[in-house]
Amino acid sequence: MTLAFALFFLLQTPAAAACPDAAECRAQAEAAATRGEFEMFHDLAWRAVQKGRRNDPDLMYLLARAQSLSGRPDDALVMLERIADQGVKKADAATNPDFARVRQLARWPELAAKLGVPVSPDGSAGAAPTAPAPAAPTAPAPSAPTAPAAPTAPDSLSFDAPAATLPVALAHDAVSRRFVLGDRSAARLVVIDEMSHHVVNYASASTAGFYDDLTSFSIDARRGDLWVVSAKGQGDGAASVVHKLQLVSGRTLLEARLPDGAGASRLVDVAVTPDGTVYAIDEVGPRLFRLRPGARRFEQVMKLEALHPSAIAAADDRALYVAEDGGLLHIDLASNTATRVKSVEELTRFVSLAWRGGALVGVERVAESYLVVRIALDASGTRAQPRAILAASTQPTVGTLAPEGFYYLASPGSIRLVKVR
Repeated sequence: MTLAFALFFLLQTPAAAACPDAAECRAQAEAAATRGEFEMFHDLAWRAVQKGRRNDPDLMYLLARAQSLSGRPDDALVMLERIADQGVKKADAATNPDFARVRQLARWPELAAKLGVPVSPDGSAGAAPTAPAPAAPTAPAPSAPTAPAAPTAPDSLSFDAPAATLPVALAHDAVSRRFVLGDRSAARLVVIDEMSHHVVNYASASTAGFYDDLTSFSIDARRGDLWVVSAKGQGDGAASVVHKLQLVSGRTLLEARLPDGAGASRLVDVAVTPDGTVYAIDEVGPRLFRLRPGARRFEQVMKLEALHPSAIAAADDRALYVAEDGGLLHIDLASNTATRVKSVEELTRFVSLAWRGGALVGVERVAESYLVVRIALDASGTRAQPRAILAASTQPTVGTLAPEGFYYLASPGSIRLVKVR
């Protein structure tokens, strides 16, 4: 049974149907936990989060309990981290038996410090210690233990790459401190943990309903979603679908399709604007499609005067950039017009594209090399300065922009960080 079908089945159950709002979902979730029905607890807790106030720490804590009890301790730890990042202290996580599995994880002491749980000098965390006996007047007061320093992003990371991996795209989830890597050869996504360097399967055709070929994905960090594009067939027989996954767990939340009558399509890249709108480019048309927040089906925005579009980046809610064989296009979303970016250099064959502070950063294929480049643009966004080459590789390379810089796949088993000003 696919995850999408299982989710559909869940939504038809009486329990789910009788859960009209966050309060009722929470009450039913607690009842399921009392009965020991932890999978039901998890699904109802997740529905409570969806129906409740955005980033409600109490509902997020409920979901973290459910994740731990249902055998998802890593997801629970990430959810607790998100609560802590809001400045909310949940020190009782140190003693609540629901989090027993979470407290066995290597990263628990680090999380405990964020949650306000006392950390002993040996690095362990637990309930607040009892007060020491009064010291003699001449004895110095015991010093408080020092909380672990805030983690820093790695400049490089080595991992055991799956055999015969053909990289599709790379993304960095700063909250859970892991990378998501697309493997075209197996039509799957894997995650690479920053701390342990372990590689585990994240989502695949069997769990998320992907088509034969993964072509792209993009993280919506603000909302905790991962948008994945998959396609099948070629030419007039091509078809595509965009999958919305829960970033923290890889659960399928939505499958968004193109409008009726769109015909053959092969979506090759996707981008999310700050307001949550999703844009995708089709190389068969070629066309630009848009999925508005809350919608379940894309709408066509415009046809593109482009040859083999390959990458898309959102500058903001008003402008996009599309890479194609003839160069770069600046898309004005207010007027639905495309303007070719002027440059003294050929800006072609991009396999990934991102935007930061008036410049495009991405991976460009030049001859037999893959270059990580930064392209500054003028105030209009339609004239490029000479590109700056930040890194180069002879291996097929994908990359992603993060606050600390640009991560790229330097070799099949190595991710490196290059600073971007």
